[in-house]
Amino acid sequence: MAQDTLYISPEFNPHSLERDWGFVMRSQHPAMYAALSKDLSALRRAMFDHVIAQATVTQNQGDQAKKPALRNDAKVTTESVSPDAQQLYREVGLDTLSLALLADVPIHRPLQISHNSLVGHWRWLRQVWRTCADFSETMSHDGIKESPTPEIITAIDEGRNNLAIALLRQSFRDLESEDNSTSARSNRTHHSFLANLTLFCPFIGTELLWRQGLIAGPKDRRLD
Repeated sequence: MAQDTLYISPEFNPHSLERDWGFVMRSQHPAMYAALSKDLSALRRAMFDHVIAQATVTQNQGDQAKKPALRNDAKVTTESVSPDAQQLYREVGLDTLSLALLADVPIHRPLQISHNSLVGHWRWLRQVWRTCADFSETMSHDGIKESPTPEIITAIDEGRNNLAIALLRQSFRDLESEDNSTSARSNRTHHSFLANLTLFCPFIGTELLWRQGLIAGPKDRRLD
């Protein structure tokens, strides 16, 4: 992959998602965007707090995710990529950066982000896009039908964000397996995966939910 085409492909371009949904995300999640002006350690904690908040919204009152008690933000360093949070955001987009910050180790452990890890997470999101973007069945704009899986919520509750994302990837493998073995992909499996995905990757998750007719958004007004 050439240097000037990193994190962009004809199928999946995180920068176009930023153009479509950036205003919505900034208005709905100001704390997450405020953390972009801080260091990567603070951004990592802000992203984890965002995941907890979104998990709580989707749960019943008795099953809310609880924020783990952390004394300090664990240090995040980089290898062969910029240590500046805003620059990384501009280069790779929020979804790839979120996975890089949360997928490898629990939130209380130090983390090093490398070029290879960023490319790997971006490629996984590209595969998600290829699998989900053209799913043909849609539903009316009356809310997400499925919630994140309980195992993912439990992992988040316990501060095991890396396990939660491993379970997210497993739910995608389940979706791919179902797609390959049946003539019609299960709506329930697909929508459950999107609910899981949106916790960690709000841009691609929101776009795919919109394409399925599960949420309304500003793009609807542009199509009137």
